[in-house]
Amino acid sequence: MDGISASLSGVQAAGQSIALSANNVANLNSSGYRAQSLVQENLPQGGVFGAAVQQSQAPVAPGGSNVDLGTEAVNLDTQGLSYQANLKFLQVQNNMLGAALDLKA
Repeated sequence: MDGISASLSGVQAAGQSIALSANNVANLNSSGYRAQSLVQENLPQGGVFGAAVQQSQAPVAPGGSNVDLGTEAVNLDTQGLSYQANLKFLQVQNNMLGAALDLKA
């Protein structure tokens, strides 16, 4: 897998994880709701993918959920940084390809 495909897979996995965290926060006060997270696995040729959605086994508060806002904040920050890093790589790769094409022209 080339670097572009690996970065695109990272952007997609980060986006999926961010969506799950947003869903967790939205269901913070939903009775019996269990927090969900994305299990990411490495691809043999490079990159990552969202292998499964995992439910938290932490106890559920009576009349509420087991969503921890601190955990969700850290997850959102971490996945946001992953998203930005992969996008930066795509920008650099685009600039390098543009420079190569300029040399060829």
